[in-house]
Amino acid sequence: MRYVEYGYVKDDKFQEACGDRSIVILDERNSIGTSIQDALNFNGKHRPVYDAFRICEGESLCRSTPVTQSIQA
Repeated sequence: MRYVEYGYVKDDKFQEACGDRSIVILDERNSIGTSIQDALNFNGKHRPVYDAFRICEGESLCRSTPVTQSIQA
């Protein structure tokens, strides 16, 4: 499972946002570069505009780890 996790940068540290609008499930068949572009496109579309995001992968939302550093949106 791959997803984008939106949030904010505070004191040079990524802070995850809360709620169902702060994550988007991505197509894992795409490259990381395409996933980053998708995350940029989804930011602010039917959800708040977030400052930053990171791409995460794992077996589930609870058992995943970031595969990118935080990226400014």
